[in-house]
Amino acid sequence: MARPCLAAEGAHMTDDQPSPPRLAQSLLRTLLRPMDTESIPGDLLEEYREVRLPSLRRMRADVWYVKHVLSMLWRAVWPFIVAVIALRIFSFLLPSGWNPSLVPAPGVSLLDALILLLAGFYGAQRTGRLSTSIVTAGTTSLFGFITFLVYAAISIPSLLLAPLQKPFIFVIMSVLLGIAIFFGIALGLLGGTVGQRLFRAERETRLT
Repeated sequence: MARPCLAAEGAHMTDDQPSPPRLAQSLLRTLLRPMDTESIPGDLLEEYREVRLPSLRRMRADVWYVKHVLSMLWRAVWPFIVAVIALRIFSFLLPSGWNPSLVPAPGVSLLDALILLLAGFYGAQRTGRLSTSIVTAGTTSLFGFITFLVYAAISIPSLLLAPLQKPFIFVIMSVLLGIAIFFGIALGLLGGTVGQRLFRAERETRLT
């Protein structure tokens, strides 16, 4: 690992130098604790420019960088993804009505709400930023929706061909996905508000 001063210098290099994808850099900053927002991005950027670009070229170096960011995202959200996938599987196996849905759409049940609240709380409590709660809860909701589609396709194989026969199904699925993501972001922000306050209270306690 580079020294903090070198890491900070690497994080603020001039714009005329090659840089990783901006979306990946923004996501990385969103996921990091305040104490790490200079050192980790700086170290990754330094390795990207000085090691990966010369040896891998631009596209493969970008892939390398994105993989590192996604691995950090996975470490932040995997408990909630596992929980929502398990919930989705149980929802298919158990009788209907055991986990009431708030609206007639997948991924918006009471237990979904609890998982998303916890995901948002954890994200903001970890970094002190509501943007982290949006990412953690939104990603969890997305994986829950994907699990619903996969399980439904396995249970009813004819669903795989249905969108080809009736393209309007793509519109319906897009609307359902939008509902699930919006639900995840809203619950994430709600849980994140509590987590952010706890983060600030803990920081003030350490400073006093």
